Amino acid sequence: MVNSLFINASILISVLYLTSQIFKEQKITSQSDLKTKISVGILFGLTGCLLMFNGFSLPSNMIMDFRVIALIISLIYCGSISSIITVMILIVFRLSYFGGHTASLLAAANLTTLWIILNMILKTKLDFAKKYIVMIVVNICTSFIATWILIRDVNMVFNVVARYALATAIVSTVVYFVLSYIYRTNELYLRLKEEATRDFLTGLYNVREFEKVTNELFATIVQRKENLSLLMIDIDFFKKVNDTFGHSSGDLVLKQLSTIITSSCRSFDIVSRQGGEEFTVILLGCDHKTALEIAERIRKNVEDHLFIIDKNEEIKITVSIGVSSYPEVTNDPHHLLHEADDALYFAKRNGRNLVK
Repeated sequence: MVNSLFINASILISVLYLTSQIFKEQKITSQSDLKTKISVGILFGLTGCLLMFNGFSLPSNMIMDFRVIALIISLIYCGSISSIITVMILIVFRLSYFGGHTASLLAAANLTTLWIILNMILKTKLDFAKKYIVMIVVNICTSFIATWILIRDVNMVFNVVARYALATAIVSTVVYFVLSYIYRTNELYLRLKEEATRDFLTGLYNVREFEKVTNELFATIVQRKENLSLLMIDIDFFKKVNDTFGHSSGDLVLKQLSTIITSSCRSFDIVSRQGGEEFTVILLGCDHKTALEIAERIRKNVEDHLFIIDKNEEIKITVSIGVSSYPEVTNDPHHLLHEADDALYFAKRNGRNLVK
């Protein structure tokens, strides 16, 4: 029994780490997409089958294992859809592999009942730790009832359930701490990944991500014969804003400007901050005429906007914008940035608050 339970615990922990690696690029929750929920449901359903296969047998064709912990993890990770898939896989495996005798039918009924109860617990306002503890206690209670129905031997029932309860308490505790550790680790990984690609002040893409995206685009647009345009945006006399009102006010201007630029572009355009008061916009599938129209819309929206700075003061600013397009302006997409920078410089020299 001890060996079987140790194998069960090892399988559970291994699958948890495997899951964290498979889905490390996203945060798994009940709000995850359907594909993720189905994948998690299948993964922990198969895990439960493996746990049953490595469980230990009792009289009256009963099997003791940690399949319910796999169900609980599936439910906690992705909610009802994921867990119902896990339950269905467990029931089908129990009936088909071990036979449709009384113990299997009782196990199927127990899993179905547990799924209903566990879902009710999940919807309560208890925190994660309390929900997890209540779920484990409910599992032990239903195991006691199922064992009593089949065996009807008081001494054997209490002996088996006592050992199972102790093993479940130990393994579920280990699983809880592993789950918590994996959750914190993945959350930290996703946050660091986000911070590595985003500008800390505006939340826009940073220079590193801009260069990565443009390199990927340059490698494909020529083959696909697609249009690509680039805007270089610079705030006019931004140094004067910082010198007059302070850098905190300058930061407020940058944040508001990033919102204006993003809202003035199409939903799939890529806006980034190059540093300081300079921004870029990658316009996907956009010809030069359309790029000029988008640039003019940005310029006009900035000009018309009242920027709120420290002490609720209001100021006006303008921007100059350089526009470059492939293939109308340059036949080499690698020259887009240089051409847009030259256009921006021309706009600056010819009065500012211009699109060129």
